[in-house]
Amino acid sequence: MKKSIVAIAMVATLSLMSCTNSADYKAKGEQMAKQLDELCEKQDSAAVLAFEDSIRLIEKEVVATGDSAAIADFRAALKESRQRNAPYITSVKVKNGMKNEDAIKDVVDDALEGNVNIQAVTESIDKLLMDQKDH
Repeated sequence: MKKSIVAIAMVATLSLMSCTNSADYKAKGEQMAKQLDELCEKQDSAAVLAFEDSIRLIEKEVVATGDSAAIADFRAALKESRQRNAPYITSVKVKNGMKNEDAIKDVVDDALEGNVNIQAVTESIDKLLMDQKDH
């Protein structure tokens, strides 16, 4: 009887810890989404690129936890912001020396991971084509 109570307590503790991590990463994702929107709105290209790197590092950290709920929550919290800002970020990457193909590959990889939708990919390509036309 004692062993089953201890086992139940351990399972409950682990599930609560998992929910806490998930909630923490969801809140972190929501905060980062807001910051990404603000930086893109200000068109602070250097800050946007640095911040996107931060997002990717934290995403790797979340994935490394193996907590599928935390991963899903973090990505979901950022998804709309990433989609909305993908064309601008892609354009900034190219203006800072990245090849078109590599910048688009980043967006395609994000789409394959479920971080953005296909519309973000096509809008990013359109933005690069418009940027080339303007030059």
